[in-house]
Amino acid sequence: MEKLKLSLLLLICTSLILAACGSGNGEKASGEEGKLSAPSKFLRIGSGPMGSGWFPITTVMSEIYMDNFSGLNASQIEGGSTANLKSLDVGDVEAAINYTSDFADAIKGEGSFNKKIESVAAVASLYPVFQTIATLEKNKDINSIEDIVDKHIFLGPKDGGGPVAFWRMMAEYGIDEEKIKAAGGKISYGSYNDGASMMADGNVDVFLGGGAPAIPALQEIELTNQVKVLPIDQDKLESISQKGFGISFDSIPAGVYKGQDEEIQTYTTVSMLTVQKELEEDYVYNLTKVFWDNIDAFEKQIPERAKHFTLDTVLDGINPETLHPGAKKYYQEQNVLN
Repeated sequence: MEKLKLSLLLLICTSLILAACGSGNGEKASGEEGKLSAPSKFLRIGSGPMGSGWFPITTVMSEIYMDNFSGLNASQIEGGSTANLKSLDVGDVEAAINYTSDFADAIKGEGSFNKKIESVAAVASLYPVFQTIATLEKNKDINSIEDIVDKHIFLGPKDGGGPVAFWRMMAEYGIDEEKIKAAGGKISYGSYNDGASMMADGNVDVFLGGGAPAIPALQEIELTNQVKVLPIDQDKLESISQKGFGISFDSIPAGVYKGQDEEIQTYTTVSMLTVQKELEEDYVYNLTKVFWDNIDAFEKQIPERAKHFTLDTVLDGINPETLHPGAKKYYQEQNVLN
């Protein structure tokens, strides 16, 4: 009888232990089930080069997507605006950051695109980018756009949107690459960090980059070299803003760079998030929702850019007809779209 009682007691204890273990596994499974599902284990995001403003944005994106999607491996691929759109088209990335102006060119087959790209869809307009043409304060012979014609000019990533907007802006001054080369000038391309270092070392005279409004690569060289931003003439800015390129203008506030006591007028483009059109509607809906649900992560890590991330401006420079159905569904729920 005692043996029977002992056996029953052991059975009850074993059952309780198994139940507890089962409950623990159930909670873990429930936690995993609470994460969103993705149609693929991989999400490749086209970014900018190291030193650009886009790279830290896609770093945060990768983190929040891996935190919210079960088993997802999100990574960022260095690129540029036009390069990212072409990468989306051939399937090298599933999502990317680019300029609204280049997106418009891509779907029309204009500018840097020799054919229409019909495989991309818009998700969100993010923030204005202050295109900045700068030199060093010690370069006393460079004070205006007209002064750069015979100089060595660094334009950032060759397949980025910066060079495209730059040449359109220069056209307002009657300046093109042939004129620069004929005057003894030179054009170079590369990462923003490399370009800023080359200017600090005296290997290039003029630097082009996009900031919000500050450019991290320029701020780094300010420790030993004072930066001088070249202003763009108001009449040229007004002219280009009316030509349908998606280029506008604004002022870089005083104090962005050391010794900059006044605001400086320059031209602006808008950064946006784009995806492959073929991605599932539910997936893009969730990607969009997770992005906006985690704005605090962006505000913590990249406050200068994240302060512009708002649903009030999410369609700036974007035709709603080009939105991915998943993004469109989310914005309709948020009353951004009817």
